[in-house]
Amino acid sequence: MQTFQLFLRRANLVALCGLVLAGCTSVSPRTEHITAEIAMSELVAGNDRFLDGGMHAHTWQAERVVETGEFGQAPSVGVLTCADSRTPPELIFDQGVGDLFVVRVAGNFVDDGGTGTFEYGVSALGVHTIVVLGHTKCGAVNATCDGKPLPGSMSAFTRAIQPAVAGVTGLTNASEANVRWQMKRLTDGSEILRTAVAKGELKIAGAIYEVDTGKVRFLN
Repeated sequence: MQTFQLFLRRANLVALCGLVLAGCTSVSPRTEHITAEIAMSELVAGNDRFLDGGMHAHTWQAERVVETGEFGQAPSVGVLTCADSRTPPELIFDQGVGDLFVVRVAGNFVDDGGTGTFEYGVSALGVHTIVVLGHTKCGAVNATCDGKPLPGSMSAFTRAIQPAVAGVTGLTNASEANVRWQMKRLTDGSEILRTAVAKGELKIAGAIYEVDTGKVRFLN
């Protein structure tokens, strides 16, 4: 199967040829998004490349920077993940500039800002897949499970995670429960996202990143 990057580069070449023939340079050459099935397959393949040391997204970043700077962005996949420095989604999925529409916050929880960001991604940019990516050994989830009060504004993430982990034992189980809870929160809190899911225009998936191995495990 061709990778996401090769798919886009070929699609862009065809579209650019059409623009030249038409004498038009003001319209983005990326006229369509990849399917949700291809997008998910490429995330899995990208993580495999990350694990194997065969990452290649860096080989075409200069080209993508110029392209997206001139023609704009058209990401197919949104990612809600933790601010943890070990979980950069572009690296662990071997994706590059313009590929992922990302929201990062400690504990990968949903708030109004994150919801609105994904509403914009779906409505204006064509995002059709959102991955809620939690991870093992998550400090925000651990702090929530401990139940100890936190100083400053840090209690915002424990309040958001607490309903997800109530009655759950084990940190990994709690991280999975939080992912599933935040997936539900995305649709419960947004008519735009809920309607897109109901129409089959949006898929929301959950996954856990293993910080000890680099492996992404998608949840059922």
